[in-house]
Amino acid sequence: MTTILLAIFLTIVCIILSFLIIPFQLSLWFSKKDKSLQGDMKISWLGLTLIKRRIPSTKKTQKEEKKEKEKQKWDRERIEKVLSLFNESWPCMLQILHSLMDSIKIQEIRLNLQLGLESPADTAIVTGYIWAFTASTRYITPSIPDISIHPDFEKKILDGFLNLKLKIRLYRVTKELIRALTKKPVRSLISEMRG
Repeated sequence: MTTILLAIFLTIVCIILSFLIIPFQLSLWFSKKDKSLQGDMKISWLGLTLIKRRIPSTKKTQKEEKKEKEKQKWDRERIEKVLSLFNESWPCMLQILHSLMDSIKIQEIRLNLQLGLESPADTAIVTGYIWAFTASTRYITPSIPDISIHPDFEKKILDGFLNLKLKIRLYRVTKELIRALTKKPVRSLISEMRG
């Protein structure tokens, strides 16, 4: 009897460890043309699709309806309290953010964007900043980003597509989340955010 319980316990531990160590794959495809907006999001693990969503979603879920009701409950005192708790929780949030950045491996980024702002000067400045940023990312990961920005100096426009593929390992993030949950300000912040 004890060997069966031990075998069940070890099986559960192995399953949990495999979820933490074996990476999840996130694929995001997003396209905007004029007023048409469409996309797909997929999360898979070991070749199995766990979550697949269409963007934009056609129906509202009960969670979304509940969130809309909660938005109405926010007043000045609650916002001040949340900001104060967030400030106290910031060191833990920073550790979670660092662990998340260490856990993500970018496999593919393809971005094709047509950008036009109200004035041609603003379009040129913003496009220049984006070009400078994308050029610097090519030195860090030369084979991954395929980013092209096409300025439009005649009309206000923001069209294009994004294709993003990531691998995420949950071990470090989970460790930092558990560590953060042991801190009282983080628990208070979560409780306040939930209402």
